[in-house]
Amino acid sequence: MSPILKIRNTLKHFLLFLLISTTFAANAQRNSKYASNRIGVQGQYALLDLNTSNFHTNQEAGFLAGLSKRSAFYNNFDLIFGVDFMQTSLSLNASGAASEIEKVKYTWSGAQVKMLLSYLIAGDHFSVEFGPIFQVNGKMELNDENQRALVLDGYTSLRAEDIQEWSRVNGLVTLGLSAGFTRVRFTANYQYGFTNALKRLNDEGLTLKDPAATNFKGNLGLITAGIVLYL
Repeated sequence: MSPILKIRNTLKHFLLFLLISTTFAANAQRNSKYASNRIGVQGQYALLDLNTSNFHTNQEAGFLAGLSKRSAFYNNFDLIFGVDFMQTSLSLNASGAASEIEKVKYTWSGAQVKMLLSYLIAGDHFSVEFGPIFQVNGKMELNDENQRALVLDGYTSLRAEDIQEWSRVNGLVTLGLSAGFTRVRFTANYQYGFTNALKRLNDEGLTLKDPAATNFKGNLGLITAGIVLYL
């Protein structure tokens, strides 16, 4: 199944889940001091990195944008369902001309579906949010096709074009803060991938290109900051 079809199926499941949760959340609101049931439009600035010993990585910027639904859950807890379309970047060191180190930049597009608990510390003004995130993405696209043949730092013959097929499905957990008012909130959080983002590279037969190209393992790290506008 193509990444686009996976994203479409994910969105269908999310919308169905959202519909079912609405009835549940409406009942839960009756016992919540800070009743809420709002649709939010959100945008976030993102910094992506990869925690790995296989490559020398550099953090790069990107963005996330999407919709979320905040509903009262239980006492001082809200429940947040959301979906974000993402475009983030990451760069790896490679050997350039005259053995100089060049940064090879890749761009990653996909979607995230999240289900978070929000603990209301000060009502609608300040909360702590945490929970799992399910991510579906395409392959890592090279920003500069002229860098395809560059050999990655730490290898003798593994090229930049050889490692574009990262895992298409990833799981993450997030912890963050939200502050603001009923209709607008500012958010900041950190996402950590608990699945191996480089697992698919182990099935690409890359040891035939470079004997050191084995045992790939890496965990995503994503720092985001942005704003949510509630309708």
